[in-house]
Amino acid sequence: MLFDPTLCGEVPSSQNTILTALLCVGTFLSYLPQHLKILKRRSSDGISPYFILLGTVGAGSNITNIILLQFIALQCCTVQTYGACVASLLGILQVVIQGSMFYITFVLYMSFFPAQNKYEEVVDSAEPETDSESRPLLLPRGSSSRGPASVEWQTAMWVAGAVVLHAGICVFMSVLLVTVIGPYAAPTRTWASLLGLFSLCLTCLQFFPQIIKTWRSGSVGAISIPMMLMQTPGGFVFAYSIAIRPGVNWSSWISTFVAATLQCVLLVICLSFEAQAKSQRALESTEATANDAAADAGASSSPAATAAAAEQASENTAT
Repeated sequence: MLFDPTLCGEVPSSQNTILTALLCVGTFLSYLPQHLKILKRRSSDGISPYFILLGTVGAGSNITNIILLQFIALQCCTVQTYGACVASLLGILQVVIQGSMFYITFVLYMSFFPAQNKYEEVVDSAEPETDSESRPLLLPRGSSSRGPASVEWQTAMWVAGAVVLHAGICVFMSVLLVTVIGPYAAPTRTWASLLGLFSLCLTCLQFFPQIIKTWRSGSVGAISIPMMLMQTPGGFVFAYSIAIRPGVNWSSWISTFVAATLQCVLLVICLSFEAQAKSQRALESTEATANDAAADAGASSSPAATAAAAEQASENTAT
């Protein structure tokens, strides 16, 4: 099937266009707290590698799905006005922004992977056995005799390889199908739908590793609560805005809806742990203040006690 310009007559409504534009901006801004938190901490500790894997691969599949299913919107820009073209492409841009921001999260996760978690603890066998608390267990970074890569770091490297491989397959297969048999051929549409279903499956599983890791650690770690506060309600609106666009089937928006639901669960857990941490810090601060006050009171009373003791000693001597 060749490109038919007569199919370009349907343009999203102005309300849908405004909503999608706002969601594009909101999606971009919602990921910034997560990126900034990793950069500020200079550590991605607390983030599950499987959460990164499923989220990034799912994002890549979703980007490919929406581009193939909305390929006609790209071609229609050759016969549409500038405004109509932009309005038609906002649906694609919305998904591309979300996926790209998650890819940036993946890059930051790998770049700021905790150095202390990269290698196994090593004890120098040449040294005589001493108390385990008094000898260094982790050799300095760059040491020729450092231990083997830890399981966590090996998993992160495997995740990076899988993400790159998946992106390569998506690009290669999509370009091949569009070039050889066309963007509207049944195999191309089937490939797009399969990617949408694959993204749905990954999204359904995406938050479970992070929920489990956060629950077991009992702390929020590098996960950004402000990000989730923006993304959780925005995710439901995001899914709705995609679903009402012309030419899109359920495989393009259902994964976003499921992700928003599971992210809501993770948000509740993180808010609970953050509240507990604040209560603990407040308690420790109160105890520290009380201890300081007691120490000051003891210090101020010590001269009087010393004088009384000296007077008593003087009387005893006179007697």
